[in-house]
Amino acid sequence: MSKHVKSSKHGTEEKMMLWYYKGTEYFEKNKNRVYTILTVLVIIIAVIFIYFRNQSQKSETAALELAKVKQIYSADMFQMAINGDSLGMSKGLLYIVNEFGSTESGETAKLMLANSYYNLRDFENANKYYKDYSGKNEMFKAAALAGLGAVCETKGDWVNAAKYYDKASKVSKNVTNNDEYLFYAIRSYFNAKDNDNLKKSIKALKTDFPKSKFINMLVRYDNGDQS
Repeated sequence: MSKHVKSSKHGTEEKMMLWYYKGTEYFEKNKNRVYTILTVLVIIIAVIFIYFRNQSQKSETAALELAKVKQIYSADMFQMAINGDSLGMSKGLLYIVNEFGSTESGETAKLMLANSYYNLRDFENANKYYKDYSGKNEMFKAAALAGLGAVCETKGDWVNAAKYYDKASKVSKNVTNNDEYLFYAIRSYFNAKDNDNLKKSIKALKTDFPKSKFINMLVRYDNGDQS
């Protein structure tokens, strides 16, 4: 082994020993601070672990409760879907939203709750929960915006109805009923007497959805007659 290699190895060992002694000296002088930092780190890690474990449990419970209420909702028993049944088999959509609203199943329940209120003509609560939807499902995002448009229609607020329907039709190309939302926007633009956006939307429907069944329904709105 050359003198250069031996000298380099010896220098590295000296540096490591120096770091070790400095570290030991620092630890001895700052024991309390080090222990405090370590304790805080352990607590933070434990809190994060407990949070995600609880979120996982909440998601599972919310999905289970949602499955119970879906059959009631599908049968158009909206009041029962909202509040649950008298036997306690289903606690209802309102319970799921209040307890598990931050989970994805809770967000789905939020949209179903809004739809239930809409069907019961409680448009104020329908509007509230449509607005509150913040789930990841693109189809549900579009449905929530369309729901807001539908609520605006009940008030004769055609300007905002058109805006919401238009937004709903543009959430994602993967949403299967974009043509339907765009047609509702056309209807609302017509009633709002917004000719510019009416023409643009009619053109978009014909261009983007040439096979849509709603094209045959454009006759009333595509003749330039706004009277």
